[in-house]
Amino acid sequence: MSWKKLNRLLITILIIVYIPTIIKATHNRAGEITYVQLSDNYVRAIVTTYTKTSSSSADRDTITISWGDGTFSSAGRTNGNGTEFPNDIKKNIYIAEHQYPGRGTYDLGMVDPNRIDNILNIDPPNSVNIPFYIQSTITLFNTTFQGINHSPILLQAPIDFACLYQTFTHNPSAFDEDGDSLAYELVIPLMDRNLPVPNYLYPNQIKSGLNNNIYLDQFSGTFIWNAPQMAGEYNIAIAIYEFRKGILIGKIIRDMEILVQESCSMNSPPVISTTQDTCVIAGTFLEIPILINDADVGNKGGFVKVEAAGAPFVIMNNASVLFPSGFNKPLINGKFIWQTNCTHIRKEYYNVTIKATDNFFDTTGLSTTQTIRIKIIGPPPIDLKSKIINNQIELNWNKPYACDFDSTHFRGFSVWRKIKSQSIIQDTCNPGLEHSNYQKIAYLINSYQLQNYFYIDSNIIPGQLYCYRVQAEFAKISTAGFPYNFVGSLASNESCNYLQIDKPILLNVDVINTDPNLGSIGIKWAKPNPNFFDTIAHQPPYTIKLFYSNPNGSLSEIVSYTKTYSSYSNVLDTNFTHKNLSTDQFPYHYLVQFLSSDGFIAQSDSSESIFLNVKNLNGNVQLNWSNNTSWSNYLFSIFRKEENSVQFDSIGQTNTTQFIDLTAEQQQKYCYYVTSFGSYGFQGIDSILINHSNINCIKVMDDSPPCCPKLSVKGSCDENNNAELYNTLSWNNPNVDCPIKDVVGYEIYKLNKSNQRELLIKINDPTRLNYIHEYTIIEPLCYEVISIDSSGKQCESPIKICANYCPAYELPNTFTPNGDGHNDIFKPIKNKFIERVEFQVVNQWGELVFRTEDPNLNWNGTNLKGSILSDGVYYYSCKILPYPSTQPLKDLMIKGFIELLKGK
Repeated sequence: MSWKKLNRLLITILIIVYIPTIIKATHNRAGEITYVQLSDNYVRAIVTTYTKTSSSSADRDTITISWGDGTFSSAGRTNGNGTEFPNDIKKNIYIAEHQYPGRGTYDLGMVDPNRIDNILNIDPPNSVNIPFYIQSTITLFNTTFQGINHSPILLQAPIDFACLYQTFTHNPSAFDEDGDSLAYELVIPLMDRNLPVPNYLYPNQIKSGLNNNIYLDQFSGTFIWNAPQMAGEYNIAIAIYEFRKGILIGKIIRDMEILVQESCSMNSPPVISTTQDTCVIAGTFLEIPILINDADVGNKGGFVKVEAAGAPFVIMNNASVLFPSGFNKPLINGKFIWQTNCTHIRKEYYNVTIKATDNFFDTTGLSTTQTIRIKIIGPPPIDLKSKIINNQIELNWNKPYACDFDSTHFRGFSVWRKIKSQSIIQDTCNPGLEHSNYQKIAYLINSYQLQNYFYIDSNIIPGQLYCYRVQAEFAKISTAGFPYNFVGSLASNESCNYLQIDKPILLNVDVINTDPNLGSIGIKWAKPNPNFFDTIAHQPPYTIKLFYSNPNGSLSEIVSYTKTYSSYSNVLDTNFTHKNLSTDQFPYHYLVQFLSSDGFIAQSDSSESIFLNVKNLNGNVQLNWSNNTSWSNYLFSIFRKEENSVQFDSIGQTNTTQFIDLTAEQQQKYCYYVTSFGSYGFQGIDSILINHSNINCIKVMDDSPPCCPKLSVKGSCDENNNAELYNTLSWNNPNVDCPIKDVVGYEIYKLNKSNQRELLIKINDPTRLNYIHEYTIIEPLCYEVISIDSSGKQCESPIKICANYCPAYELPNTFTPNGDGHNDIFKPIKNKFIERVEFQVVNQWGELVFRTEDPNLNWNGTNLKGSILSDGVYYYSCKILPYPSTQPLKDLMIKGFIELLKGK
């Protein structure tokens, strides 16, 4: 027998067993299954349920767990007779352990025959007869290499209270001990393994409308309902996914209850003011102020109780919140405090849920929750230095490191390297060098001497500037010491070094003049360092050659520059101005060769002139430039002048190769150039190398599309008009409400049920803001209004708005198919927005005489074989299937009689 059949058999048995008490056994409110992998194939499951205290006949001291491998076992309640709470709520905890036959992925499940009664959004009004099923998925790891797998634990109870017409928020406050990543999704509650409950409606589908919306933040797990429109009990299910290294390894489906109260609809929820996200270095004493207020101060519900839940309260060196106990009168000042340390370092955020509840009712009231996300990161290694030893680069940094002695997760250091220096902005919320231009060259380094950790880089090339950073690495470890769930610290300072060079070095490739044909570039270079260039092995005479190329050509020698010197000391001329260039069209590359009499060639690295491009971008000017030099440019200054001005003015600086001029005026012409500031980063070379780009000019024009209008549609249904078929379209004027004020007209489109677009009208007056669309074909209609600017550009993302409509269907009770042209056909009196029907007619003996799915019916009084029927009374049933609508049809099934009278 398959697992699925076994599981359904178990549900059937449970339902049969409890049939005698099923009317009274309104029972399960909410719950979830969590677990921990104890060894390779051995698991402990913890089932937590919340039930109705008064349903004593359905109280369970033992439940049955389905382990997902075809086996079941009993689990006894471990918290006595259960923990009772106000509002008829009891919490039950059941624990059992299980040995699986092997590693794999399994679905754990628990079924109870009865939910509570009168749940508005689960098969109403029959929720009491719908089984309650909770399910979790576990992946068993090889604990030797992959570590163990704990499910997330949910620290906020799955029962909460809401008030009619007031925004409701809830967060499960999930925490994963292993540091795995979590994601959240709203799903349908279950009645069996992977089987959703029947006739489920999401809360916003009950009295749906613009004022009834739900949202679940997939990263934090916060559920927002703005706002309930009908009082009663609701159930939702939240799937919590667990990922390790981007791979899904587990899932919990929490089934939770929301009780919406009607009597507190005028009660305002408390307001929580505090930080939402913060990231701090381990060892920081974290203190976050929290302010609680409530608009109902002095009235009923004007006192507030503050609670907090989350991982920082349950781990070692736990946190606390400082608030007065019980219900207190706002304003209430409190704070969250946490002395962080190195054991708290992890990649994922810690969630702290602050819940403020007023006292509108005797034991509870309207609540507000806010989640504070906190990330604890590793401190940077300190005082990184580099030095040359035996043609190698040795790195040293301070020992002890701040977290190398008190963190069970510290694993060592990684060493990162790049060619040329680069300044970086450290992000305390996203530490690590993984997304930088540095490359990792060593991992889990723990070598040290005396008071320093060290690493030796032997893979280096003379003359190349190598720049290093170091970061600490943290991870959890498996039983055999294999690491998993890595996270890096902040990076150290940068340290650069190089092996001495025996080749020339370019210092400048500087655009002096920008012109299509008469442009010029200044080149400056330094001859090989005499301390490292072997003049005995490489005898004079020495020849200097300068080469160039543009992006469209090969390398060419500048013959006019080539010079020969009789001795090394005579080599003094290291400047050259290259003329007659098209510096406005593209950049130029240069390199220098130093040749000796024995044929030895010492060649510099190539460098390119900075080439600036400018373009219009949404009414601004975007500047981009190339940056291909043998030195490192660390700063760029941007200069601008107006068309008739002589003087260039500085308008900004950046360390990237892009800049957007936000101050440029429309229809004005500007010219720009960029000045770079760079360095090789080692001694013996000019510390600051300054070069200029070409000059590039542009006339500022707005190339962005116009804003789309905000459309609203009122149908004849909205006006309770059943005679006329028209929709009234209204929209705003983007020239009033949008920064871009260049709209000259509109195009109005209709979209039918197949989403086919048809132009209704083109309006050339931007101040006309309405249109009435009359129609005869009765089907759902949607509309788009597209604005057009003076250059003919259309707005890019028009909003499709669909008209409300009122499905209507009404049938007569007689017709006279006698061929006189009057009332010969049986058809609806009203037929609006009906997509399909299932219409059947039977005679007095129950024999089927006519059927159709056409809403127009068009029955001519013949039977299915085409024979004319005799006069008499016939009986029909008609299932009506309207187009989807926000206005529900009152009767989806109608039945009645038809009197057929030919009168002949």
